[in-house]
Amino acid sequence: MSAFWNKDIKRIIMVMALTWIVGGVFTNLAIFRYQKKVSEAEYNAYANILSVVKEAYPEAQEDEIIRNLSHVSEISTGESILRQYGILRDGELYLGQSKVKREGILWANVIFFVTASVSLMLLLWFWKDRNKKLRELGRYVDRVSHGEYELQLQKNQEDELSGLRNELYKLTVLYKEQADGAQAGKVALSDSVANISHQLKTPLTSAVILTDNLLESPDMPKETRVKFLQEISRQLVGMKWLVISMLKLSRLDAGVVELQKKRVSLKKIAEDSIGHLEMMAQFKEIHFETRLEEVSVTGDAKWLSEALQNIIKNAIEHSPQGGTIEIEISENEVYCQVSIKDHGEGISDLDQKHLFERFYRASKVENENVGIGLALAKEVVERQNGSITVESGENGTCFYVRILKYSV
Repeated sequence: MSAFWNKDIKRIIMVMALTWIVGGVFTNLAIFRYQKKVSEAEYNAYANILSVVKEAYPEAQEDEIIRNLSHVSEISTGESILRQYGILRDGELYLGQSKVKREGILWANVIFFVTASVSLMLLLWFWKDRNKKLRELGRYVDRVSHGEYELQLQKNQEDELSGLRNELYKLTVLYKEQADGAQAGKVALSDSVANISHQLKTPLTSAVILTDNLLESPDMPKETRVKFLQEISRQLVGMKWLVISMLKLSRLDAGVVELQKKRVSLKKIAEDSIGHLEMMAQFKEIHFETRLEEVSVTGDAKWLSEALQNIIKNAIEHSPQGGTIEIEISENEVYCQVSIKDHGEGISDLDQKHLFERFYRASKVENENVGIGLALAKEVVERQNGSITVESGENGTCFYVRILKYSV
């Protein structure tokens, strides 16, 4: 039954069947005409016999003549007379009958030959066309194997190979997307390596220079030495944060992280996140003002804490020395919200559009770690039915982390 899926085969079968039907009709018409002529010839022969008998025997009654002609009797005498004049049993009774039979046989053979020839030519034409299309598809597959992904569908019709052509087109689109994706992946990998190298180069170079100064200056004043060591520690902490964030993002991208779905306290998550950054905040004398409402959400506490830590860390880095960061938890009928507001110089509209892109650095910021932490936070929150938005102005920047109360 699968052969009937092939529309060209069905077309060939239909055309051949139609051709044979037409040929059979004309053949039967020819035979019918032949039989009619034979009947007419026989009728004329009997009429001629009656006329001859009537002329030879005018006194004979017509009903008697008909009765004698219809009477079945011994035919040996008649056969002897016929043989005497060369008319045999397997021959023709009269010349007209022989001519009609020859004409009938001739026309029947002509019609059959024409019908068979047309059918054969149609079959050969379809076969040639089919092979041509197969060769075209073969050349196309060869081009695809060499990296050419163009398939013209403007002339695609409901023919024998349209189904195969459509499937090849789908496969071509898939291969092209995979090839483009692989190329994009190579570019992204190259960019990531360059970005990581750039992110690590400056703090690593700074730490090396400071270390060399400490080694080469044993008589360095204590205050300067402490300042150098604090800067080295800050640079190393920044590099550690960058590397850990990159590893976490890589795990998320690879799909090896399975986020849990449990009811967790958003207040406790925020408190833990603040606790992990207290030392960093103390270094800049940052003060936290918190209004944490007791609400619960469905999600992974560890990864939500990771997201909030990255946002709070970003707020600390952009806050002035001795500044304040406001953290508030609220809720409504749809979602729970954590707002994190600093009082820094703000973020431009252009930078806000790219703020969550990996390795993006705001135009007014010199910190080498800008971008990766916010990208990680966005990835984590969005995977837990949440979203992150930002509002920024002259009085500072506020991040809003919203998590739906119920999964969709």
